[in-house]
Amino acid sequence: MKTFIEFFLSLASLPFLIPWYLSEKLFEYLVQPLVFRKYRLEIGKSKKIVSQLAIWALPALVLFYLAKTGYAFYLQHGALLSAARHGLDLLIVIYNDAARALTALLTPLNTVLVFKQGGEVGWPWLLISVYLLFLPVLFVCNVGLRWVSTNRSLRQAVKLRDQAVRDVNIVRFAEKAKDDEIFFGIDINRNGAPFYAKTKWLQGHIQVIGSPGSGKTESIIQPLWFQAVRRNVPTIVVDGKASRQNIDKFFTIASSLAQGHEIIYFNPAEPERSATYNPLRRGTMTEIKNRILASLSAAPISTNTRERLDYYLNLILRAIKETGAVLTLHELAQYFLDKTHVHNQLRKINDKYAYDGVSELQKNYQAFQAETAYFIELLREIEQSDYAWLLDTNEPELDILNVYNGRRDCYFTLPIGPDDTAMRFLGQLILGDITATFHQLSLQRESNSAGAKIGEGLLVIDEVVKFVNPQFVELLRVSRNTGVSVCYTNQSLAEMENSELHLTKAFVDQLADHTNVMFCFHLGSPESIAAIINRIGPDSKIEEQSKPEGKNGKKDKNEEAKTPSKEIVIDPKFLKHLEVGRCVAFVRQPRVLGILKTGYFKFDKHLPYARREAEAKSSRS
Repeated sequence: MKTFIEFFLSLASLPFLIPWYLSEKLFEYLVQPLVFRKYRLEIGKSKKIVSQLAIWALPALVLFYLAKTGYAFYLQHGALLSAARHGLDLLIVIYNDAARALTALLTPLNTVLVFKQGGEVGWPWLLISVYLLFLPVLFVCNVGLRWVSTNRSLRQAVKLRDQAVRDVNIVRFAEKAKDDEIFFGIDINRNGAPFYAKTKWLQGHIQVIGSPGSGKTESIIQPLWFQAVRRNVPTIVVDGKASRQNIDKFFTIASSLAQGHEIIYFNPAEPERSATYNPLRRGTMTEIKNRILASLSAAPISTNTRERLDYYLNLILRAIKETGAVLTLHELAQYFLDKTHVHNQLRKINDKYAYDGVSELQKNYQAFQAETAYFIELLREIEQSDYAWLLDTNEPELDILNVYNGRRDCYFTLPIGPDDTAMRFLGQLILGDITATFHQLSLQRESNSAGAKIGEGLLVIDEVVKFVNPQFVELLRVSRNTGVSVCYTNQSLAEMENSELHLTKAFVDQLADHTNVMFCFHLGSPESIAAIINRIGPDSKIEEQSKPEGKNGKKDKNEEAKTPSKEIVIDPKFLKHLEVGRCVAFVRQPRVLGILKTGYFKFDKHLPYARREAEAKSSRS
């Protein structure tokens, strides 16, 4: 009975929900662009196109009516001169049509007035008339409410924007950048000239290195992300700092400086604000198995145990595919934690190899659990966590492929502690999912057209040492093929030599080979300083990025020829004593070197990140 009442109420509310939804869209595509223009904020390209089409739709319909009516009038008179002599008749026809249209629009009002004066009006027509009269009121109220709330929030956003552009005005320099340029700071060795990096340089990937508190995130990551969002480039941020305030900073930047972008947020520490996500959703069973094993690269397990786990994962993933179950970490954990679940699924398996293997696993379940004890502990820790439900879905709100194709923005935050193996495992699964998605996109481009245009994207990995494994170089490779710039940060080069990461010297060399741009802040480790000096090399000269201007404001070729390249001497003491917000920018190809004074967004307070109510309800259900 309760279900029937809810269904009846939903049907009853439908006539009011549909016009309310239409008024929302009317505001979003017609009125909101006017509000954004008032505050000098940009809107997305798709909204801009739709709003322009909607604005031109009414004049186009009027012109179509006039053309149709004029042509019919011409056919009626048979000759152009005859029709011209009776032009007054044409005006009368147009007037009559307008009067009939106005009368039709006023029919609901006339019906109500006739009823009020005692005339006979059927109840169905009266109810329909009242409903039709209510619709304009509903439209005006909704649009007015949205107008007031949008203006109020944008006034607050503009106030934050004005606070953010003091000192090095990132917004102003970003607006002056060309379509293929990103602003990073002003070069103090070139008389404060802005330092712009070409996007094709950045697609060779970016390393930001510096000790804690030196300004890596605020001075490079956030301005880079802001400019990517502003240019409608899809962005993915994977943050290992476990700060709940970082999402508010990024949300404030997007709301007050960029385009008010929606950010899809995943944080296991805040499940109530987090989107759902399934790191095992995409890829073949073999790819997913390899992804899981790669995420255990730093695990303290023997080679024999790893080989046995490889066999069991291959078997169980094949069984899950046979039963038609949704592949999630929860479904995978059931095979490792619950013997009854294995027994119940066995009857659904038709493949002989999978059936025999799972049957043998069930008979020796205790030995199976002993061989996979480390992996079981990881799965159990995830299963017993407060965020486990976020990962148990086949229709996640956060999907990497949809983020890239839809030019959206997502933000992963993982509270990875020193000994939090389960969270580190989840972080590496996320990078594996990103790698698999980019690989799929790369293959699609190759199969569709050899000359297909490469898109753009930005992947930021803050505190990369918390996520890195030997497959990280593969992520850099496929990202470059897809057109995605990867920007990763670390505190020192010595971090990569930690024996617990199981990374070889060859891996560190490959990482350097796959990184074209480096921003080096204050360094405390002598070994890292020596490695950076060696990477930059002895021939430290700046390549001028902008031509000098002549008296008339244009580039003067003669003056350009007189301007020599400036030499920069980078010594260990210089890197060791860099001030906060100062960094050395180095590009390998083409060779560019500069010393930058960077800027950062100075907000007195942040706008708290909030999910869209519709998404929150969907997630809770």
